[in-house]
Amino acid sequence: MVEDAGPQVGRIPAMSWTDLGAQFCFVLGFGVLFALAFVHPAPVGKPFYRMMAGTAALSLGVGTSLPPLAETRPWGDPDLILGWVSTAAALSCMRQPLRKSWWVGLIAALAAAGYATSLTVPVGVLQATALTTGVVAGSVGLAMVLGHWYLTVPKLKVEHLIRLNKVCKWCMAASLVLVALTCLVYKEQIIAADARPLFGPWGWFFLGTRLTVGLVLPMVFAYMVDGSLKLGNTRSATGILYASTVLVLIGAAISISLQQSYGVPL
Repeated sequence: MVEDAGPQVGRIPAMSWTDLGAQFCFVLGFGVLFALAFVHPAPVGKPFYRMMAGTAALSLGVGTSLPPLAETRPWGDPDLILGWVSTAAALSCMRQPLRKSWWVGLIAALAAAGYATSLTVPVGVLQATALTTGVVAGSVGLAMVLGHWYLTVPKLKVEHLIRLNKVCKWCMAASLVLVALTCLVYKEQIIAADARPLFGPWGWFFLGTRLTVGLVLPMVFAYMVDGSLKLGNTRSATGILYASTVLVLIGAAISISLQQSYGVPL
């Protein structure tokens, strides 16, 4: 695992797309599971948990499989054990959370998925920044699916989607803070990176697009969702969440591209 020994000045080596792809899968799976914890006690039924926990398990499984498939790590690499543990624990969450064992499985999946990101991101501020990017994508995407679920369960109380939308807003705010903190703490390394200056015109363009498209606009949309839900209009809220999910995923893709260029999650 990579340990965060603090900011080190110098040229930052570019990460391989295999590592970045594995990291994206780990943080996305982590984000979906994190958001899933806030769905209970909504009576959405077993299919909802099967679909969302299965999606998280698939993402974690793909992330664990990418390094061996790319022949950058062997299948029996001890560091990959965390990935397989997180995948198995996520699969155990495909039931409704009626027993304590469900929460044990969820916590185990979150812990293993979180630590699995240390394969590519140093533990500390950088890991927290990467995980919040996944949490934003996972929570917004899951909220969008929950919005569609009101067509399946018409009597589902709107308070459940309101609660999850609040989680989305807090996650977006945390992501904004951590991206700013990363830029501040690792400013010298970013400047020393073998890429276009992040704090130059082109750098500001890509970073600004990542923040505006991936965080600021989705946060505005989250407040629009609040307005729709206050009127009990879940269909309009779901449509807004659908657009927000697309924006968040675009922002996450730009974030991965920026990390490949500057060596730190942004």
